[in-house]
This record gives sequence, C-alpha cells and structure tokens, in this order.
Amino acid sequence: MSNLVQRLEITAHPQLEKSLGYRGDSRWVAWRWEPDIDQLISSDGKTVGTGNNMAWLVFLQHDLVDPAVQEYNLGEGDRYWLLLDTETRNLYVGEGKTVQSLLEQPESLALLACLDGGNADRQTGETWQETLSQLTAKPVVRHLTNALPFGIAAALIGALGVGTGLWVVPAVQQKLAEKTAFISPISSAANCGLGGSDDFSAYIGSSSGNKELHLIGVYEANADHKNRDLSKSAIQIKVERRNKPIILALSAYEPVQWNITAEPGAVIEKIIVNGYNNQTVSGVSGIPIEEHSYEETGNYIGDFIYKWGATAESTNTSSLVTKLEQINRTSLTSFQGCYRGTNFAIK
Repeated sequence: MSNLVQRLEITAHPQLEKSLGYRGDSRWVAWRWEPDIDQLISSDGKTVGTGNNMAWLVFLQHDLVDPAVQEYNLGEGDRYWLLLDTETRNLYVGEGKTVQSLLEQPESLALLACLDGGNADRQTGETWQETLSQLTAKPVVRHLTNALPFGIAAALIGALGVGTGLWVVPAVQQKLAEKTAFISPISSAANCGLGGSDDFSAYIGSSSGNKELHLIGVYEANADHKNRDLSKSAIQIKVERRNKPIILALSAYEPVQWNITAEPGAVIEKIIVNGYNNQTVSGVSGIPIEEHSYEETGNYIGDFIYKWGATAESTNTSSLVTKLEQINRTSLTSFQGCYRGTNFAIK
C-alpha cells in the first residue's frame, strides 16, 4: 500500500456513511474536515456536500477508532481524508489530493480494492486474477499513472510484469503536484444570528464547467415588515472568488436589498433574483440583472429556500435549484442560506 493511502485496521459499521450525513449511492465516499468553516465535507467524486459534525466527532473519539486515526488529525485539519469502500467496509486514510484523484478515477479505486485484497473474503485467487485481468484490459488503466500514487502504480507494474517501474515515479509525483484540491466557496463570514435564527445551512456541488452557479437564499433580512423599508432590509454579499466567471442567484421571500461587493478579479457574469416581494440589487454596475419577484414582475423562478437537506424544505430545494440549473445550463456550485441573514461571502 502506498504511504499516501493507508488502510486502517478497523471495519466500518454498516450505517457509518448515513450517520455521517452521506445519502448518495457511490461505492466510494470520502470525508474531510474543513477548518475554515468548521464543517465536515463529503465527496464521492461526483458530488460534494456537508456532513454531520457531531457524528464525525463521536466517530473519531470512539475507543476503537481514535488510536487508528489520531496521527492524521482528522478532526481539525484538511490534509488527510477518510475514505470508505462501502462494499468491503474497508476504511483508508490518505492525503487530500491523492484521495481526490482516486475518486475521479473509479477504475483506480477498483484496482486499489483488488490489490489491497479488499474482496479476499469473497474471492478465490483465481477470481482475483480474473478481476485484475479485466481491469488491466481497459484502456483507462494504461493511463492510471495520471492519478495513482507510486505504491499502487508499482504494484500494477509488478503484476503485469512490465519492468522495474522506476520510470513511473517522477511522472506520478508530477501529476499529483499538478492536482489542486477544489477550494470551498463557502465562507465563515456568513451571519445568520439575528433574532435567534442562527441556522446557517450550506451545500457544495460541482465546479467542473467553464462557469459556476452560486445560490444564496434567505426568508428575510429583518423581522420588521410593516413599512417595507428596503434600506432596513439589506444583506451584504461579498464576492471574492476568481476561479471562473460566476452566476450569482439570490432568493428571498420578504423584501431584500442585496448589496453586492465584487473584489478585484472576481467576474460576475449575471445576477438572478428570485423573490415573492420586491428585491433590489446595488453596489455593482454593468452586470445583467434578471429579476423574478412576484410583487414586481408577476412571477418567480421557484420556492424560497433558506435551508438545504433532507427535510421538509428538500422539495423546495430541488424546485428552485433544478430550474436555475436548467436556465443556466450548469450545475450548482454552492448554496448558502438561513432564515434571517445579514451577510454572506463567496470566496
């Protein structure tokens, strides 16, 4: 096994992934702690989302788990990720860039399980050889040095009888160095504490296209709706992200004045506003603004979500998000929201 990906001497409980908040169906899923926002993040190579912080801490502090993972600082830093094979229930720990690379290459993960003997309790030696033969017959496996750590690549070369494998080391190290982890756009600067509504919710999705779609949703900015004074219902949005051009979607039920600050280098392609009551945008110029508020235009895009997750709001989530993705022909990169908000940042 590579010194960048280590198999732990513990077996995962059948409900571990559900307990940690993962609801997908991928065979492989990884978790890491994001210290900038004090949040557990999960990734299966296709989607990235938030997890259950408390369950993560309980898991790490368990008497059987703590000795196996203590040296990796999984509860405080993001250098190392925990990787689970949901079929064999094997657990691994690896450096973030390596685990991310493996998740992007399903064949490499299948090879990892095969070489590690992950299915040894269910496969004979003959079946193992057949599995390896099938994997190495695929064209993508011939290019696995783009993603595999040196230890796995060397094991593959040894199994195929190709040679010493010394030529692989520089190429693998170079490719791993070139891989950059996806930087979370969610910032700890969000403020949702006014009026006892400290209920910040977030989701991190895809950033694989040539632009990003970011959604910020609240129910209101202020509890006083009697005079409809937008100046007293302002929300500050700071856009720092420079990765790609972004589409900024803003949603609220009550009237909100969205004050936007774009940092140098940040490119906002357009702003989409969804609301029941009147919504206004200030602070930027020369950016197309599409307003969809029932009070002003007679229509709105979708429901007014402010919380993400498998709750009563999940139907609302899919309604607005699906329509935004269809309109803009791109997947959602991030969501931030709370019932009553005052400021958010996309970093």
